[in-house]
Amino acid sequence: MKRFAKIAGIVLLAAVLCITAIACQEPKTNFEKVCDNVSAMQQSLYVASDDDFSVKITTMKQEELFIADGKADNLVTLTILSVIPKDASKLNSTFEYTLEGDKEKLTGSIAKSKLGISLNTKISDMDKIGTPVTLTLTEGENSYVFELKDMLSDYISGEEALKVAYEHFQTDIDDALSTNSFEREGYVKLITHRDSTDGEYFWYVSFIKDKSDYWSAIVNPATGEVVSSRKNTKTAD
Repeated sequence: MKRFAKIAGIVLLAAVLCITAIACQEPKTNFEKVCDNVSAMQQSLYVASDDDFSVKITTMKQEELFIADGKADNLVTLTILSVIPKDASKLNSTFEYTLEGDKEKLTGSIAKSKLGISLNTKISDMDKIGTPVTLTLTEGENSYVFELKDMLSDYISGEEALKVAYEHFQTDIDDALSTNSFEREGYVKLITHRDSTDGEYFWYVSFIKDKSDYWSAIVNPATGEVVSSRKNTKTAD
């Protein structure tokens, strides 16, 4: 009986401590609440180009199946190697690739994407190679070697760009959060004017309710300045 009472006392104490810890936690800020509902966040971008190809390696933490419904569900981390041949006939070729980092290297093959405008492949085990350094493409006896550039090394991070956009729309977001009506998922990605490595990059940040109702900002990644913004909101018929 004494042993039972002792165990019950320990369980009760643990429960009290747990409740106390929860009660002592500071409430989340509105920005933290926004961060909790991000459906796509670019984590890295490496690029390179020469006279024959433009190369891009991008890693996103995103919904496994993106649906513009205001909710971030089933997030996965996905790395895509994309190669755009400047000679369109090369889109019908299959290349072997070697992606070398400062720790290890990965090999595989890359072929035309479903859209047919680039060569694409998913890269697994990206963490194993460390920091990407070079990419080698091989087609028969022809090899092309690219020195990869880390675009985020000189830019603010996606999380910082999200904060800039939050502050830009803060009045609207805070008002919506205060009434539990902020049903928007965050979307953060580096974009360029052209689908290549040659264009100037910007952070695109959007707070999406659905495909026709979103607030978006274009953020200069070097300065953190909002260069343009838009509120596309449904109107009653």
